[in-house]
Order: sequence, then C-alpha cells, then structure tokens
Amino acid sequence: MNSKNNLRSIRLEISAGVLQSVFDECDRYDHHETGGRLVGHYELKNDTLVVQANGLLPAGPKAKRSQTSFFQDGEFQTRMFRQLEEQDPTIEHLGNWHTHHVNGYPTLSGGDIATYQRIVNHEFHNLNFFYALLVTRKLKGRTGLDRYVVRHFLLFRDDENVYEVEPRDVHITKGYVASLSSVALTEEEATSETAQHNEPKGSIAVRALDQAILKVLYPSLKPRLSKRTGTFFWKGNVVLIDGSVAAVKAIEVESEDELVYYPVVSNVSNEITKLCESPYKSAVEAVRALEVSMNKELYTSATQNRFWNIWKR
Repeated sequence: MNSKNNLRSIRLEISAGVLQSVFDECDRYDHHETGGRLVGHYELKNDTLVVQANGLLPAGPKAKRSQTSFFQDGEFQTRMFRQLEEQDPTIEHLGNWHTHHVNGYPTLSGGDIATYQRIVNHEFHNLNFFYALLVTRKLKGRTGLDRYVVRHFLLFRDDENVYEVEPRDVHITKGYVASLSSVALTEEEATSETAQHNEPKGSIAVRALDQAILKVLYPSLKPRLSKRTGTFFWKGNVVLIDGSVAAVKAIEVESEDELVYYPVVSNVSNEITKLCESPYKSAVEAVRALEVSMNKELYTSATQNRFWNIWKR
C-alpha cells in the first residue's frame, strides 16, 4: 500500500477515551493551539485500510503553544513511545492531532500539510500513511464527545494529495488509552507536566516511581483511570503465601495538595478493613502493607489450625 489509489475504502476506528482526552486537552488550553501524537494499530481488510487509533501521547513538558502555532516535545514523546512498545510491540505511531478551534481556521494549514508530508515520506516513518486529527470548533452548550467539531485526514507516502475521511467512515469504539499514566517520567518532566495540568506537586513523579517498583514486585498491577469519576488507581492481583490470589487496588486521593493512597480489597477481616482506611504515601506502600497483613493472617490461621490438629490427636 503506497497510495490511496491502491485502496477501495478507509475505515477509521477511534477510541472514545482518545477523543475524550483530546477534548479535555482542548478545554485545558482554550486560548492556544495544542495537540499530541496518536498511536494504535492498523490492518488491511479486502483493500480497506482500517486505522485503529486507541492511544495517545501528550505534547510533553517542552511543547510550545500559541494562538496560531504548536510545537511538540519530540524527544519526550519518542521516549514515551519506546516504553509503550515494550508493553505492546505491535503499537504504531499513526499520526498527530492538534486544534484550530482557538483561531477559527477550519482545515489543515499549508504548514501542517508540509510537516505531515515530510513525516510520511521520511525513511524512518514506519507506515506508508499518516493520520491527522484536527479539532476545528467548540460548540457552545454541548457536553461530552459532542462539544467539539473534528475532522480526520490521511496522507500517503509519495502522494501529494490530502484525503479527508468521510464522517460515515469514522467509528467511535471502546478500548484502552495509552497515556501519561502508563509510562514512567523523569522528575524534570514530571514537574513540568504536573505544573501544566494543575495536579498536586510531584504527583507524576510518585506514579513513575510506583510503576518502576510495582512492575518488579507486583507485575499484574496496572494504572487505571475511572471514566466516571476521573480517579487514578492501580489494579491487579497479589499472590499470597498460601498460593491464593487477592484482587487489590490502590486508590489515589488528593489530600492537602499532596497525594495519598488507600489500599482496597474485598472479603477480608475487620483488621484489614481498618488498615484500608489508612492513607499511604505511595501505591507501593499501600499494596505492601496490605500484602503483609493478609499474609500475617494466613500464617496465624495456618499455625493455629496446625496446633489445633496436633492437640486433637
């Protein structure tokens, strides 16, 4: 597939979570252009190109924004993408998204097109196409995924044309969102990114450290974000000393401009329930305290049963 001429049709599948994150970013930078990178997968089905945009990367701490221009932090995004590749070796950099809703320009600018054509024709660009999502207008009185007008474009290697994907060929799907919380950041990046997003100081640095440790001690624990409440938490399984598995969470809560974490587990004793009411400075501490307490109870119970069986003899 080297050009649009080799295709019968195009189908774009974009995650609702991706669109929500894009629109949230537009709300955050309501007076400046902003954007990010789109990641995901693609496949060819009977001469139909199916583009599956189910993840994104933020602009990065060194991104430059104004009302008429936007420049991403490429070094930051490349490092994030490499970490995502470790989790999913099949993931691809599909393209970029940015917004014109602050300046009223309804389509891609000449500069946008020139940049995207350079990317798609670059020897190190892995795909023969480039996907560009453009937010063109904010709709007053609308909420959710209806609050912005979006246009979708594809550019192909060795093809000077820009092809707009028709609305009937765009499908909103459910799926994961590769985002800031799914990869680790350096402390410098965490500080910059935190300041931009008005999060508690050091929040992303704490998450990054948690991820580095949890990946080793509790590899099944993964970062999650509640779509309903916007709450960040870790969720996964902890293997206990008797071989049983406990489904646990570490819920992130903002308290007096800092983050604390509460462990959560079901069907446990009153003592462990009480432990879950205590805050911890990191998800690692919360999960570790939970694991130690549950193992202690299992050991105590097993020891008591052993002595009871011996006494009965």
